[in-house]
Amino acid sequence: MQAALQKIYQGARDGLTDTKAELGNLLSLSPLSVKLDEDPAPLEENELVRLNPTAWRPEDVGKKVAVIRCTNGQYLLLGVVG
Repeated sequence: MQAALQKIYQGARDGLTDTKAELGNLLSLSPLSVKLDEDPAPLEENELVRLNPTAWRPEDVGKKVAVIRCTNGQYLLLGVVG
């Protein structure tokens, strides 16, 4: 049991060291689209996952958002910043 828990925790730590937080602008909610500050092409709906899908409002469009690049290639949309 202890070995299994250590393996899980090690995997979580490895994921954190390979994670990059980024900022961008929320372009639209439907379809979901974010333009990252460092990337010329916007991220589309299939590349994004919302942390809290019900918390997003139409007035959030155009605001600065934080995303985290995940090890599976998708981006986790955390929320509006600032």
